[in-house]
Amino acid sequence: MEEALYVKESSQTIFIRAQGHVTAALCSDLKGRIFERLEAKPPVENVFVDLSTCDYMDSTFLGLLVGINKRFLRFSERPLTVVRPSRPCTDLLRTIGILRLVRVLVEPVEFPEGMEAIVTSEKATAEFLLDVHENLMDLSEENRRKFSTLYTVLKSQIGTSGEDQ
Repeated sequence: MEEALYVKESSQTIFIRAQGHVTAALCSDLKGRIFERLEAKPPVENVFVDLSTCDYMDSTFLGLLVGINKRFLRFSERPLTVVRPSRPCTDLLRTIGILRLVRVLVEPVEFPEGMEAIVTSEKATAEFLLDVHENLMDLSEENRRKFSTLYTVLKSQIGTSGEDQ
């Protein structure tokens, strides 16, 4: 199954569906849209992430889920909801420490028709990658060790590009 992310808002609820092998390629566009909406009025009441047809999530997407959850908690004081995660996704969410942060539903949730496909328009920057991986590193010492080399490389790239974090 091809990598795909879909999004739609309906009744102050954000619906995200991940399909296939989800990687960094689509993540920065999704982050921009979701974060912008979470900060707008009227407030978002729910965020549902359907992982039933997702067979893999890379660390960038996992870190983005943590970031979306943190931002949603700030505005709503409740976590995002992961809907029907596939077995591989459940294992990844558990291993990285996200399962304890989010609500999980095993029963289906009705998602709206006509969800919009997220398309790659913006390449993931070193700053974006650093941000989402810091989200993961904050979850555990094991994650801190796991992503320490990537963290060092990204910090170095940011430093040599002359941009501030």
